[in-house]
Amino acid sequence: MASWPNQLFIDNKWIDGASGKTWSVVNPATGETLANVALAEAADVDRAVTAARRAFDEGEWRRMDPLHRGRLLYKFAERIRASLDDLAMTDTLNIGKPIRDTRGWDAPVSADLFETYAGLPDKIHGKCYSSFADNMTMQVREPMGVIAAITPWNYPLTNAAIKLAPILATGNTVVLKPSEVSPLTALMLGQMALEVGFPPGVINVIHGTGAEAGAALIKHPGVDKITFTGRYETGAQMLEAAKSGMKGVLMELGGKTPTLVFPDAPLENVVNAVVTGVFINLGQVCVAGSRLLVHESQHDELLERIIAKAKGLRQGDPTDPNTQLGCLATPLHCQSVVKRVEQGKKEGAKCVLSGPALKSEADCFFAPTIFDQVTPNMTLAREEVFGPVLSVLTYRNEDEAVRMANDCDFGLMANIWSADGTRALRLARQLKAGKIAINGGGGFRGSSPVYGFKRSGFGTELGYEEAANEYCHTKVILYSMSTEKSPWPE
Repeated sequence: MASWPNQLFIDNKWIDGASGKTWSVVNPATGETLANVALAEAADVDRAVTAARRAFDEGEWRRMDPLHRGRLLYKFAERIRASLDDLAMTDTLNIGKPIRDTRGWDAPVSADLFETYAGLPDKIHGKCYSSFADNMTMQVREPMGVIAAITPWNYPLTNAAIKLAPILATGNTVVLKPSEVSPLTALMLGQMALEVGFPPGVINVIHGTGAEAGAALIKHPGVDKITFTGRYETGAQMLEAAKSGMKGVLMELGGKTPTLVFPDAPLENVVNAVVTGVFINLGQVCVAGSRLLVHESQHDELLERIIAKAKGLRQGDPTDPNTQLGCLATPLHCQSVVKRVEQGKKEGAKCVLSGPALKSEADCFFAPTIFDQVTPNMTLAREEVFGPVLSVLTYRNEDEAVRMANDCDFGLMANIWSADGTRALRLARQLKAGKIAINGGGGFRGSSPVYGFKRSGFGTELGYEEAANEYCHTKVILYSMSTEKSPWPE
């Protein structure tokens, strides 16, 4: 793309930030500035929330025929599909993710999410209870209001779609704040919403830092609920800030996914899954399989095959369709991964695969790294690296494998590899994680809910019934059919 939207999208209008300040959005692979985007501050947040509030309270969106709301979401999906290449290349340039991934997964999945939720609006239902002959108790669901959606930089387009699709399907209005690092595809969605015909104020996109725009959005009295995906530390701060307004909060705060491999598992499939699970997008994935738990009898063979596979991955220019590994999203994040690796060495883990040293502090091309002889107490086994770093732990029996897998503060996802289906299901019930994949699991679908245990967050992303629960108020109406009433205290 030659250019991108570089203003704030508020009330179906493109406007500059009140302060006039801008933020340079940089290509991490080249250091080139892609765009200078308007920077939102508290005054801009107020304008966006006010627009969303007016659209919800006074506008047509929540009163619209649900089928028509669904048609708009379907048109949105088709509009995204018409621009798949532009959207994919934008995220590739913005965060250094290979074009084969953004074109092959991120962009089409984002369109699929809107199509999936296009079918939800007319299927949100309540319940009716008639336990007494002369009265009726009705439970109804109504849109919640204004939702503040705050997304991270690792999957810019897809994360925006994960938030927007269910929020809009349930009749709410939204203020979307993408990461300041990667705002471009979110702003493109604003332009597409305008073209598709969403009413003013239903979708607002503001770009700003967490300290300024994010904090103002969380605290704004016009916001009814916050949905956030990002780091645990940021989520904890956000939860504290949200207390003053007693706002609803949905948080997905990352993970430390264990992969339990048993001796009867097909090793070729395991090798491919492990390498993909931890090195795709250079490990900048909340469900990255960063902990490999392998039985002592197969440790040497499995590790040897994983190392050989990882060495064959092609890393380079993210815009080259043959590239499998691009670069990390920012120099600052790259340096944080370097620190984690150095800490792992100091704690006694054995580095069995690493790449060349970084050329400078601005270099974001970090290579796949594997540590062996990692123990559960080490930082590499407990904290999210969010980089291409695999930690290998060895277990002796099934019970020890489960204990090691659960010995972590996060619980977003876990993987089990075994030809014994009974064992796999038994362990799935014992593992403390919101999603369990057995022998690779299945493909991503917006209809499948995402849960988090422990520090991985609370509330539910996606799902149909779950989306209605998260983004609708539930109201009980008590209706009496009796013509005679006995006044108290008779």
